Amino acid sequence: MEDLEGGARYEKSIGTFYGNVPSHVRDSFTAPNHMNEAPRNAAPLMLDGFASQAKALAASTGFAPESWSSGAGVVPYYGGTLPLAPYTKGQTAAYHYPRVLVPREIAHRFPLDMYVDPAFQTSDPTHKFRMKSQTLFPMLQGHTTLLLIFSAQPLSGLFTGLRRWLEDVGEEFSAHPNSQVFKLHASKGWFSRRTHFLTKFQLRRQVPEDELFTTFVYRGKWKWEYEKALHMYDKELPVVLLIDPLGYIRWHAVGLPTEDATDIFRSLSHRLAREKRSFA
Repeated sequence: MEDLEGGARYEKSIGTFYGNVPSHVRDSFTAPNHMNEAPRNAAPLMLDGFASQAKALAASTGFAPESWSSGAGVVPYYGGTLPLAPYTKGQTAAYHYPRVLVPREIAHRFPLDMYVDPAFQTSDPTHKFRMKSQTLFPMLQGHTTLLLIFSAQPLSGLFTGLRRWLEDVGEEFSAHPNSQVFKLHASKGWFSRRTHFLTKFQLRRQVPEDELFTTFVYRGKWKWEYEKALHMYDKELPVVLLIDPLGYIRWHAVGLPTEDATDIFRSLSHRLAREKRSFA
């Protein structure tokens, strides 16, 4: 709406808020010349392991936040019955992914109450994407969905982690019948979520026009159940979710694509497409 009514009207306000956005967030909107230019996570420190173990022990007593036990490999997903690709401190290559489709009986369902805004919204009350936020769950129904979650960190941006995944598996996945690809910006930081309108302002200039209504921004309260169900425990890396037509997360990965992870994704996405047809 701001674009349609003239950007000059809001130039001063936008300039003031944009000046408060950390430089590394602004830089993440710029496409690097090569992936090698993107910075990597810091190397693990000797005391990190002891700190993680202490926090996990405190969380197990019930006298500490549950999020203290959220480190990959600390709290077993699916009761430990489903092996997941291992993780090493500082790792950026894909991890925490299963080699089979997660059975729907134990899979996490996409949150029913997670409200999002599309990168572009219209004030037309008859349009699918009105100015009011709406839950993403209904948009997942009846489709096999590839959902890519990013936080705008250097390796978790549109032109870094997301582009790598889409280049490797995006085109082939889109060829599946009744499939869709969504992108979701979600950041744990309070400031980032409060300045969601600036994020949308940037995204409208970064994503192709045909993706303005399939690229979303989450601006609501950060909940531990969201972080666990959607595997958003590492803000520095992208998250890839394969969601079935009933809204259950049947495959997931955190990090940059590897040959093993992409091969498994291709195989399982084909299998899920066939499962969808047989289920219908």
